[in-house]
Amino acid sequence: MDQKISKYKYEDGKNKSSFPRITLWRHGHLYDVTDFAARHPGGRKLLEKFNGQNVDSVMQDRAIHVHSNAAYTILQKYLVKGEHGSVSRKGTQWQNGDGIFPEHRTLSENFDGYVDWSKPLVGQVEMLGTHYYEWTHQQVDRPIRLFHSDLAEMFTRAYWWMVPLMWCPLIFYMVFSSYNHLSSQPALWPQAMFMTLQYGPGSIPLLLVLGVLFWTLLEYIIHRWLFHLKPPASSQFLIRLHFLFHGQHHKSPMDPMRLVFPPVPASMFGVAFYLLTKLIFPTGMAHAVFAGIIAGYVIYDLTHYYVHHGGTPSIAYFRRLKAYHTLHHYKHQNLGFGISSKMWDFPFCTLISDESVLLKDQ
Repeated sequence: MDQKISKYKYEDGKNKSSFPRITLWRHGHLYDVTDFAARHPGGRKLLEKFNGQNVDSVMQDRAIHVHSNAAYTILQKYLVKGEHGSVSRKGTQWQNGDGIFPEHRTLSENFDGYVDWSKPLVGQVEMLGTHYYEWTHQQVDRPIRLFHSDLAEMFTRAYWWMVPLMWCPLIFYMVFSSYNHLSSQPALWPQAMFMTLQYGPGSIPLLLVLGVLFWTLLEYIIHRWLFHLKPPASSQFLIRLHFLFHGQHHKSPMDPMRLVFPPVPASMFGVAFYLLTKLIFPTGMAHAVFAGIIAGYVIYDLTHYYVHHGGTPSIAYFRRLKAYHTLHHYKHQNLGFGISSKMWDFPFCTLISDESVLLKDQ
């Protein structure tokens, strides 16, 4: 490996000081990926491991991860440029002089051949037609703006902490309501000869677990057959709907404000799930099952955020989930629909089998 170079001069216009940076060499060009490190699917530590080194062979090493075309496109954004063009190296010397400045990095153009990124994307993506679905799976590392209206835009973005803040009180209320109902009048279900069972307050833990398991199935169904439903190229309405629900996330999977469901659309799904449980179970049971469904959803959304922005997880289970979900985004978009769990990928034959080659213990 080439000699590591972990620092370079940073010019802020007033004075110079030396800051540690994360730099990589590829095909003789220098890339400063410091600002990308926190969003890197393999975690910051992996980039730090190769700081200052040539990664030509590393990026194609199956023992680590064979990078997708999107990875090279994203890497190009962080190409360092000096006064005389892009920086290259001969031996261990900087060829453009003694100053390398991060403000000279080459940025991607606003127009990518399909949409103008300086403008809201709703109103543009609908016009892509047959190119839409392929375009959404050419990932970028940049924030997305959907609407001109700041108010409308606000309802499409969410911080991760909004999920437990909004839904945990409802979970506690539903459990409390279920306890009151089942304490005053135990439920009989199902209403069928030789099969009717009685459910009292002691059944609440079992009903909560049932709700969480039910959520894992709903998670798979929604992700596979709703979010990954390929909209017809002739329908601008369905293309817009698909992009609002999930296409935006696949286009920019590292945008931290578009990883958890915003409260308004999440509430619409919540009402539907509540009505479904009320249709199947008596009220006391329905409230406990619904609490389990919402708890499963909270776990799912926080897990989804964590595997994208949690760096390299310290727990092996989450490292495997992160590897699995990364492959779903960058390599196998039509497989690996389980996020909080791979459980339903087994019976539905959508399991990704090669996650072992990604994100090994570093």
